[in-house]
Amino acid sequence: MIRSILIVILLGTTIIALAQGEYKMKGNNDYTEIDILSSYYNQDGDNGAVTGGVGTEALTDVATLIVINIPKDSTKALNYTFGADYYTSASTDNIDNNPSSASSKDIRAFVNVGYSKLNLSKATTYGIRLGISREYDYTSFNGGINFAKEFYEGNSQLSLNAQVFVDQWGLYFPVELRGNVTVPTTSRNSYDGQITWSQVINKKLQIAISGEVIYMNGLLSTPFHRVFFADQDTPDIERLPSTRLKIPLSIRSTWFALERLVVRSYYRFYTDDFGINAHTVNIDLPFKISDSFTATPFYRYHTQTGSDYFAPFAVHNSTQEFYTSDYDLSDLSSHKYGLAVGYSPLYGLARMRMPFSKRAVMFNSLILRGARYSRDTGLSAYSFAFEASFRM
Repeated sequence: MIRSILIVILLGTTIIALAQGEYKMKGNNDYTEIDILSSYYNQDGDNGAVTGGVGTEALTDVATLIVINIPKDSTKALNYTFGADYYTSASTDNIDNNPSSASSKDIRAFVNVGYSKLNLSKATTYGIRLGISREYDYTSFNGGINFAKEFYEGNSQLSLNAQVFVDQWGLYFPVELRGNVTVPTTSRNSYDGQITWSQVINKKLQIAISGEVIYMNGLLSTPFHRVFFADQDTPDIERLPSTRLKIPLSIRSTWFALERLVVRSYYRFYTDDFGINAHTVNIDLPFKISDSFTATPFYRYHTQTGSDYFAPFAVHNSTQEFYTSDYDLSDLSSHKYGLAVGYSPLYGLARMRMPFSKRAVMFNSLILRGARYSRDTGLSAYSFAFEASFRM
């Protein structure tokens, strides 16, 4: 089925390319863009995977992300993404069963660098990116390439993306199991390929259809997650297969329903060979209150079947080959809803001249966002975020 869809898409792009005639795509903007995103997230629940599916899931995370896009000329650009997360977690504190131990908090830092090249006459974009992420028990290197081709005066686009993640675990086992458990490897690799077709249907409607294949191998379980059994008192660490295949398929639409109202909708179907099938529906409703203010209520619903390897606390048998009590892999449904408010005046919020330079920086827009999340396993969370956009 997936192969047939890809063949139809590729045939369609060939036909459009022959029919579209001369077209020159738009080049890069002549200004540097800087986006700063900061967020606060807090959650709680009673199904901590560290303690075998029972116990606290309390976690607080404060994150900052900075994205800088620098055009070198009309066809070439550099992109820098870097940031950090600081979290405190009562759940991971139970790795050592010692309140306020080192495992109760950590910082994750990351940086990614990308380069893109446009061919304006052929309406194509090529890109490459490299990155690294580091936290106390995990180091991840990633790289990727992307290609995009515009057709029919820019009303259609085919995008291809491929990326790889090469990860290394620093092993931290539950305190009572250290010296008694082992894992076959400390590495994990992920390979991701995605194809997206975007289409302008008419002046009011745009859609994008996407298919993705993700293959993972290595240590796919988390070494400090405990599993308790029905047939013995001694727990073990989580055990999962060494390979996993994921296939998400999605469709996204943007409908300009009214002069001031846009309806953005999204649906994704997901399946993998762990036995999980999932459906996700999302809707955003940006409403332009004035020329400067936009309010966007949003809602997301997610439901999934549980993994073949999941069971609650003390339900697994020790004779099983694979087992987990991580409720992220359980049968569940969740709701997320909230509101975003954006302020983006035509001439920006503020301007300032850079020292020792004739260039100016414009504070372009500000977005505030709040959300509430709940799922039927008992986990609940809320988050607040703001995004500031600048041009230079």
